[in-house]
Amino acid sequence: MELAVHEDEKVTRRSFLTYLIASAAAFIAATLGTSTAIFAASPLINQRRGARVSLGSVSGFQVGKPRVVEFSLSRRDGWVVEDAVKSVWVVRTSENAFITYSPRCTHLGCAVSWVPDQQAFKCPCHGGVFSIEGEVLSGPPPRPLDRLDNQIENGKLVVDYKEFRLGIPEKLEA
Repeated sequence: MELAVHEDEKVTRRSFLTYLIASAAAFIAATLGTSTAIFAASPLINQRRGARVSLGSVSGFQVGKPRVVEFSLSRRDGWVVEDAVKSVWVVRTSENAFITYSPRCTHLGCAVSWVPDQQAFKCPCHGGVFSIEGEVLSGPPPRPLDRLDNQIENGKLVVDYKEFRLGIPEKLEA
């Protein structure tokens, strides 16, 4: 069937309403489709990233003496903003070299503590023991303590704080 449009044809009320309803439906479909696509892609766009945190002056850390440093982070979840107290272990290995560790045992996430008499980090929950270099000495942890990147900026130690998945041999961000 062939449709022919002639100049002398008039737009009827019925055809005008048909065009109007079709246009409105197309607009609604495009709007919903775009919104759905943005919602579906948002985890890729809004990936959670770590936070850069200043841990204080480098002069506040002694070589070979691990020290825990606490700080506060604001986390936004939708409309809710929460302040959470976090911490890292800092080991100064030389004048300008530092190792920063996540304070969580890689087994189940319990907080490790430094035991000076044994020169080791210990997990109180399941007996995980880590060397000052973060290596597993004993217990169930599947990998060494998670190291965090750090830099010295204007005389201050700055860490790139991140959290990692627990209980697996690979170091993957949570």
